[in-house]
Amino acid sequence: MTAPAQEPHTTPSTGTHQQVGGAAHAPETVLSASGLRKTYLLGRVKVPVLHGVDFSLSRGEFVAVLGSSGSGKSTLLHLLGGLDSPDTHNGGTISYRGKNLRSLSSHALDRYRAREAGFVFQFYHLLPELTVLQNVAVAAMVRWGLGYYREKSRVRSQTRALLEEVGLGHRLEHLPSELSGGERQRVAIARSLINNPSLLLADEPTGNLDRATGDTILDMLCRLRAARALSMVVVTHDPHTAARADRVVRLVDGRVTDAQPL
Repeated sequence: MTAPAQEPHTTPSTGTHQQVGGAAHAPETVLSASGLRKTYLLGRVKVPVLHGVDFSLSRGEFVAVLGSSGSGKSTLLHLLGGLDSPDTHNGGTISYRGKNLRSLSSHALDRYRAREAGFVFQFYHLLPELTVLQNVAVAAMVRWGLGYYREKSRVRSQTRALLEEVGLGHRLEHLPSELSGGERQRVAIARSLINNPSLLLADEPTGNLDRATGDTILDMLCRLRAARALSMVVVTHDPHTAARADRVVRLVDGRVTDAQPL
């Protein structure tokens, strides 16, 4: 049986080259993809979305994937996070710390999604009947399964601390309908981090927000990235958002056109 993905490292990194013993060395690559192809079937019509995309993410790095609607950027993020899989034939490979995601057992892939990768989406995806506290804790329930009840006290304490960290300590018992858009996204960010992932994968995290609120959310993501030594991928159509990244990968019609620092 394939071994599950390793637990994340806790040593901070900025994703830049470092000096050890007087010699520069490249940062660790934590996530990489080679030749990614993805085709969807709409009825009997094949719709190719990605056409041989290569991608890499170093430990502690913030990469923005910039592209217009329909360019394939959300599809790429879903593949990197294990929420979808490449084409079966010649679909390419995705590796997390050297381990091919396609070689993982279903249990190990579930573990990767629950523990190694945190997800933030444009539309928040909060459960309307649950409070702020419960919406964040539910991600820990998915991780621990039946063991959650053994961990419940610790998880609730951790959840409260995390919500304090994102500025929502006064909103614990509120429902999503009682929150602003920016507050809902803060809840979604807290939920993505409750299991202490090493990767943060965000799909248009400011797409539903005005510029000022979006900038506040980006400030928070960058602060959390530094505090938690996260490696972060943000897909966006907005050059203003992409400008916050260490490096930008541009997608046009399912192909990488260039990748460069800003």
